[in-house]
Amino acid sequence: MIRTVITRMPRTTMMTTPRFLSGQGESALHKLQQVMQEYRLEHYTQETPYRFKRDIVTAAKGSDDKIVLESMQRVLHNIGASQRLSEEELRTIFSEVGESGAIPADRMVQLL
Repeated sequence: MIRTVITRMPRTTMMTTPRFLSGQGESALHKLQQVMQEYRLEHYTQETPYRFKRDIVTAAKGSDDKIVLESMQRVLHNIGASQRLSEEELRTIFSEVGESGAIPADRMVQLL
């Protein structure tokens, strides 16, 4: 008798960084990802990473499904992380990834 064993491996989440970012942009984006990851591990332990990202983006996006710098600063302030990421770092992310100073919501989900 032959037994089949099925092993489920946990999905790993790869943090992808676009190659077109400058060194400062990559560093700032990595810092944002770290801040969000730490918050997720502390406050969203029962939720999937995608659900967390979607909730963050929903809190930050405007009526046009885009996220502007000020709304992302507000979210960081609301989660107690406004001191961990400078305004200059956020500006770098938005200028390098954004379109006319705003990042589309679906793109932000990918970045987080």
